[in-house]
Amino acid sequence: MLPGLAALLVSLFLAGCSGPTDRDKPPAPTLELATLNLAHGRALSASQFALPPETIEANIDACAGAIARAGPDIIALQEADAVSVWSGVFHHVRRIAQRSELPHFHHGIHFDRGIGPIRVAYGTALLSRRELRSPTSVRFAFGHLHTKGFVTARVEFAERPLLLVSVHLTSGSAGARRREVDVMVDKLASVDVPIVLMGDLNSRWENESDAVRLLAKRLGLRAFQPDSAEHFTFRAGHPRKRIDWILIAPALEFVQYRTWTDRVSDHLGVSATIRWVQ
Repeated sequence: MLPGLAALLVSLFLAGCSGPTDRDKPPAPTLELATLNLAHGRALSASQFALPPETIEANIDACAGAIARAGPDIIALQEADAVSVWSGVFHHVRRIAQRSELPHFHHGIHFDRGIGPIRVAYGTALLSRRELRSPTSVRFAFGHLHTKGFVTARVEFAERPLLLVSVHLTSGSAGARRREVDVMVDKLASVDVPIVLMGDLNSRWENESDAVRLLAKRLGLRAFQPDSAEHFTFRAGHPRKRIDWILIAPALEFVQYRTWTDRVSDHLGVSATIRWVQ
C-alpha cells in the first residue's frame, strides 16, 4: 500500500474512533425573559383614574395578549396594580398571570393607601412558568410619598440557580435614583448566585453616574449593546429614550434581544433570550 494512502486510512479510522465533536453536542438550554411597565392599565391615555373599568380591563387584557405573544418564561412587571379604586378595582397581576399562562407570580406592593375598597396599591412583580422561590419585596423609603421599589425571587435554570429582580426606579431626580441604587447594591451585592435584573430604571446609558450604569458596574452586570439607540422603550418626548433594561450576570450571555412593537403601554416591552456561558 502506498505510504500516503496508508496515512489517510489511519487518520480516517482515528477520526471515527474519537469522541463527539461540538457539532454533536445538544444546543445549550435558553431562558426567555421580558420586562414591561403596565402603566396601571391606562395604555396610552394620560391617566387611568378617568377611564371606565371596562376600558382598563381591556387594556390589561391587551398587555396579557402581548405577553403571551412574546412567550417569556419569566416577565418582570412595573406599575403593577393590586385591587385599586383608580384602575378598575381588580387585581392586574393576577389577571395577567391567568391570561398569559404564567402561573407563578410574586407581587410586591410599594405603595398602599386607603381603606377597604377606597384603596390604591401597586408595585413590581415577577411572573414565571417556573416556581419562584424565596421571594422578597423592598420599598425605597425616602419619604412617605415615595412609591418605588423592587422584588426578587430565585428560579432554577438548567439545574443552576438564578436570582431574578423586577425594579422600578423613580422618574424624579437623578440623585434619588442614585440613592435607590445604593439600597439595591446593599441588598444584592452579597447574593451568592448570578443575578438577572429587569425593569423600568428611568435611566439612559449616557454618563458614568446614570443609574443603569451604576447598577451594572456595582453589581457586576452587563447590558445588551448599551450604547445602541435602536432599543428605545419610551416614545414620549424627544429624543426617544431607552429606560427599560435587562441586565445579566457575567455567567450568562445574550442570545437575542428585542423591543416589542405592541403599544399596550407608554413603555415598550423588552425581551431577551439568555443562556449560560459555555
